[in-house]
Amino acid sequence: MNDYLSAILGEENLEEASQEFHDAVDIGLSFKMQQNVRNGDMQDLTAEFLVDELPQEGSDLKDVTKEFEKRFLPYCYNFASPRFMGFPDAGNSIAAITGSILSDFMQQNLINQSFCSPSGTFAEISVIRWLREIVGYKNGAKVNDIFDVGGVITPGGTSSNTIGILLARENHRANTMKEGVVLNDDHYVVVPKGIGHYSVKSAQMWIGCGNRLIEVETKDFRYDLDDLASKLRQYRGKIMAVVAYAGDSRTMTVDHLEAVAKIVKSIDPRIWLHADACHGFSLGFSEKLKYKLKGIEQFDSITTDPHKVMNTPYTISALLVKDPKKMRTVSSLSDLIMQEQYAFGQITPFVGSKPWSSLKIWFAMKNLGKKGFGEIIDKRHALANTLHAMVEERDDFVPINEVGINAVVFMYTGGQTDLTLDELNELNKQIHSQLIAEGIYHLHQFSVPDPGVFARGEIIYPLRFMSGNPLTTSKHLQDMLTYVAGLGTSIRQKKH
Repeated sequence: MNDYLSAILGEENLEEASQEFHDAVDIGLSFKMQQNVRNGDMQDLTAEFLVDELPQEGSDLKDVTKEFEKRFLPYCYNFASPRFMGFPDAGNSIAAITGSILSDFMQQNLINQSFCSPSGTFAEISVIRWLREIVGYKNGAKVNDIFDVGGVITPGGTSSNTIGILLARENHRANTMKEGVVLNDDHYVVVPKGIGHYSVKSAQMWIGCGNRLIEVETKDFRYDLDDLASKLRQYRGKIMAVVAYAGDSRTMTVDHLEAVAKIVKSIDPRIWLHADACHGFSLGFSEKLKYKLKGIEQFDSITTDPHKVMNTPYTISALLVKDPKKMRTVSSLSDLIMQEQYAFGQITPFVGSKPWSSLKIWFAMKNLGKKGFGEIIDKRHALANTLHAMVEERDDFVPINEVGINAVVFMYTGGQTDLTLDELNELNKQIHSQLIAEGIYHLHQFSVPDPGVFARGEIIYPLRFMSGNPLTTSKHLQDMLTYVAGLGTSIRQKKH
């Protein structure tokens, strides 16, 4: 066999290839099972160490694999560690990983159905319809064509939010796709102040509408409904979208969705309502918690991120639309995409060739079903409440939020009441830096307006726990608090 053919899967090297694939799976399993969130020393991580020159000659695959294990793997974060508590993206569903592996083997392109993905297209349609059902959208009895589906699978929440804002633009000023954006004093997007996700602002600018955010004051990480109504009246006729969060990106607070929808529709029913539910849509799986999403079915579009809440490997998101026919307003007209009955390429802005990433959700849903995922979501919520209670019981920590989904935001105080807000912020920043450097535990940190715990409205830098791994237990939580408190004590002692 020619040298280059030895690198291509075929009958003559099937046994060797199978062994390489098995070795890769073993590496992945070993990585998933490590307890620390990262094993490599970040002080050794430099661009010079990891950025290579173009290889002129090839290397044996076993040598390439060994190089990867030595140079790159130690610095990768293991989201599946029970000590990884900064995000919920554990990615440790056996079924979802299986689907992810198979989607790469299948090499289907869902841009067209008839000759690119004859069966995969229909599996993806099923996944979209399942997600629509979870958030309370109604599905038609039949799917006659792609414009009956009511959503698209995207690479991530940022892409989904961008399509949602694009739909809002077309709804606000019809045929802007063809005629272009005429700004004037127009095309505003309303967001809650201080807790919005960057993707909404970016999307507004990416689609040519400029940086025209209207920020509304918040109460306890939700819209101040009086200020919302005031802003809507002030800018009546100029607003193309109001964005609400079913799980904001900092505290995971679910807004009063039904109240927001009622106010918007009563003042200007033409405004497009978009819900960023990348995290919160998961509540729809739970019979106990789905009440928190009441009103979300009134929104015109909803962003969901299965890779955040369904133990599914990166990346998969979905933009769901209440009225499936609205996707025609952003439809592609290229003759490279067959104008066929079920071609997803017609309704996927910014996306050309389209991987079968939804296969991992198809596998996961078939494996666990709605009931199984409901049990996972209930446990996450309960575990977050357990940590919240632990934090409240201690005198060296202060909780910042009430548990909405699965997040606990808190600050270490060391039990000191005489520290200034600047000193508290600096102390918690140093704790977070130490956590990242050591790689034993992982918590997230961000800035957020103080809801009134220390000084209402002032910016604070708390730590955040998120429960996303079914393997994390209350013992892990207790150990984490002890560890964080130890870091805080050590940092304070060094200062004195």
